[in-house]
Amino acid sequence: MKLPRNRGETKIVFMKTFNKRGLYVAGFALVSAFFISNNTTSVLDFKSPSAAADSRFDFRYSGVVNTGSEVMPLVGQLSKDGNKLYLTSQNMRGSKQLYVMAREKAGDAFGKPTKLTGVGNDEGYDIVMPTLSGDEGTMVFVSSTDGTQRGNDLYIAQKTEGGFIGVRPLEEINDATTSESYPWLSKDGLRLYFSKQKGSAISFFSAERTSLDAKFSSPVKLDITVKDINNNMSCYLTNDEKEIFILSGDKIYSATRGTVKEKFGEPVEIAAANNSQGFMNGIALTDNKQEMYVFNSVGFRNTQILKFENAATKTTVKPGIENKTLQIK
Repeated sequence: MKLPRNRGETKIVFMKTFNKRGLYVAGFALVSAFFISNNTTSVLDFKSPSAAADSRFDFRYSGVVNTGSEVMPLVGQLSKDGNKLYLTSQNMRGSKQLYVMAREKAGDAFGKPTKLTGVGNDEGYDIVMPTLSGDEGTMVFVSSTDGTQRGNDLYIAQKTEGGFIGVRPLEEINDATTSESYPWLSKDGLRLYFSKQKGSAISFFSAERTSLDAKFSSPVKLDITVKDINNNMSCYLTNDEKEIFILSGDKIYSATRGTVKEKFGEPVEIAAANNSQGFMNGIALTDNKQEMYVFNSVGFRNTQILKFENAATKTTVKPGIENKTLQIK
């Protein structure tokens, strides 16, 4: 069945179904049908929960990132300057490849996805959730050791002229009894934030190292939690690491601190989706908090990256940026 985009009306149709394989490895719950008009629609906005909420945020849907017909995007992250989008693409056989999309400056559309050399693309890793340092010379990613979400571990690689090589598991962090997921690497590459999951219990941890050649310290649990914990709970930080954004379910929370050495304050719900958008599996924001990208699953063969613009800091929102037919089978 094809669900074409419609220029004239806004409509959402969805049925929920779950699959134990494929995208589930990366923590996706799969939605089998989903329709989005390419017009800007308030149905997809992330609205503040109350008038007392943080007035800095009012995210409005502005379209779908054009990843082309050959890429099925899985969760990834922006580069620290916001001008590159790193992501994984999964083919029909479940094989994953790492891609990057680039643009000249914030606000521009990203260019065509380009497959990277090295790392999981050449060495058979089940690579998802890449995160990079500010110079894009260090990458941390997730790979499952047994083909299930439970087997998710963290790996690190360094960039050379031949691509990202020298992959090693972060044995100082990985635990055979937990699933390590959703990493966020600091700009200088010395601190790492991520989630650990055991059963339904999910918590955020951090680890640090003294140099790029050193191993990370033992993980330290962050004293931060949210009211509603869901399987997609993930975090994204500002470049100075003083503000953390948490996605859990269809809600986004924010917490701040004075310095990197301090604890984060109590998380505050800053936005909630007006309606179900399928399964949201990670967020990425530009450092000025003007653009937000949501990695979204709308079926095994239908994954996409939704773009939102912060109307609290910008008076106009561009229309949808892609007119694409979704293939649902």
